Amino acid sequence: MSCIFDLKTSEDFFNTILRVYDRYQQSNTKDVEDLLYVLMGLNHLREWIAPEYSYKTAAKRPEEIFYNEIRETSSFQIINSLCNRSKHLKTIRETTSSSHGIPVDDWPDWDAVRDFDLGPASKYLVEGQDVVEIINDVITYYRTKWFERE
Repeated sequence: MSCIFDLKTSEDFFNTILRVYDRYQQSNTKDVEDLLYVLMGLNHLREWIAPEYSYKTAAKRPEEIFYNEIRETSSFQIINSLCNRSKHLKTIRETTSSSHGIPVDDWPDWDAVRDFDLGPASKYLVEGQDVVEIINDVITYYRTKWFERE
């Protein structure tokens, strides 16, 4: 695989996703920019693992089998749907929303607030579920089934 900037492997890319995700989780205000990076990264990481593979062809190598297996998990399907929604503006079946209510004195970045009546987001939800739960499922799957496998 050729590199992009100084990312040479799928694990390098995975680690950038983990760092941004950690920043997202540590903040009491949730930046949609970080969230989109994590969602898009997790969606496309499988393509770094199995470059140029299409699920429409028979899987032969371990990375192709992994590609197909993660594609079938419900949490990955949600991330894929969210990623495609943000990329192509396609209608998706999942309902997304955000929670707010952070006191104005706790707003760290006034310029990032999209609606001053609501304030910054404190949580993003998919079908009423914190998106963090869905992301955690997919990160755990990548970690246990690919990056830390025997």
